[in-house]
Amino acid sequence: MSSFAKWLLNAIPRTPKKSGILMAVYFWWLDYFTPAGRAFASLFLLAMFAGAVPGFWAAWIFAGIDFLLFLGLVFSLFVTAKRSKIWVESVSVNCVREGETATVTAYVAVRSTIDCVTLGANRLPPSLTGFESDREKIKKGEPPRKMECQVRTTRRGSFMLNKVSANVPEIMGLLRWPYGFNGSVELLVYPRALKVQEFPFLTQGASGMAFAPFLMPSLTRGMNFIGVRPYREGDSLRDLHHKAFARYGKPFTKEFEIERGAGIILLLDTATPNFKSRQYLEHAIRMTAAVGEWLLDREILGRFFIDSEEIALDGGSESRKNLLDALARIPPASLAHAKQPTPWAPAARPMDPVLRIGLYENEEPLVNKHIVVGTQPASTEDKLLVVSPEDLNGERVTL
Repeated sequence: MSSFAKWLLNAIPRTPKKSGILMAVYFWWLDYFTPAGRAFASLFLLAMFAGAVPGFWAAWIFAGIDFLLFLGLVFSLFVTAKRSKIWVESVSVNCVREGETATVTAYVAVRSTIDCVTLGANRLPPSLTGFESDREKIKKGEPPRKMECQVRTTRRGSFMLNKVSANVPEIMGLLRWPYGFNGSVELLVYPRALKVQEFPFLTQGASGMAFAPFLMPSLTRGMNFIGVRPYREGDSLRDLHHKAFARYGKPFTKEFEIERGAGIILLLDTATPNFKSRQYLEHAIRMTAAVGEWLLDREILGRFFIDSEEIALDGGSESRKNLLDALARIPPASLAHAKQPTPWAPAARPMDPVLRIGLYENEEPLVNKHIVVGTQPASTEDKLLVVSPEDLNGERVTL
């Protein structure tokens, strides 16, 4: 019940699809007023309403406060002149896990001395919270100053940061001028970390015979030798081909079938045919990340699909990043619309065993094993494993 309530709250849209007048005023309020300025402006409105009450004995006090606040804001507007020459360049943000804090890095350059400047990310989605950097002074003639601000995340997803700006407050500290970055950066929030402790289901039963050879070191690093290629930095010295080295006078290393893309095929089915399955999509994505990293650690992940779209892994250290990037970009489950199941139709017929992770049972002729996230009774078949969402709330799982 708690997981359903959490999903339901996250699925409710909190910002309109189009920014109207009210949203424009709200963004202007956040961008151009400092916290002190917002407090003074709010008290200014309160003083106006309180002083307008007929027969109120303290009306003159509120009227005086109203007058002083009005003078202060007018003075603040006049002394705030957008004369500073400042710009923001080379903005970047690191990828983080769900619930962690990302760091936005930017270089701020000036043409005149700025006594106080902060870096911040504004107009963020409701699931992100921005924290401005500390105040810094940048003198004229200095090289671009590296500044960092923080963005706290609460859920997985892909977010565009369109309003990264250097904020310069005016002399009274009530208003500020945001100097925005001419561009946007993408913040990728990966699923929360989950580690697969044991995976006996993969080799269980008759359907597991297709996966077993990939977990046997003798077959992985010996019997699938298919040729030689020039030695590259980082290759294992034990795989050097001495005969080719002696014949051609330069190092060659053995090439194995797994280096050409052979390996277990991982498939994530994001279809949500009913209302109940939509609340478990995030659990399925998190488990896919855990299984994918488990396969990558053993160098047996050959191909990765999200529905019928293949995600290029590129091999090496980029495989893990490409896997997590693709999972972060999956749209969250819609509250009102269901994504109906479609047959899995890859562009090329898979030649290796396929492991499918989904939210419902499905008989696919090309799939060898299925893992379903849900609350239906556990299956006794060796091709199907039902995982409860509660088992995925911790940091470790056994499949």
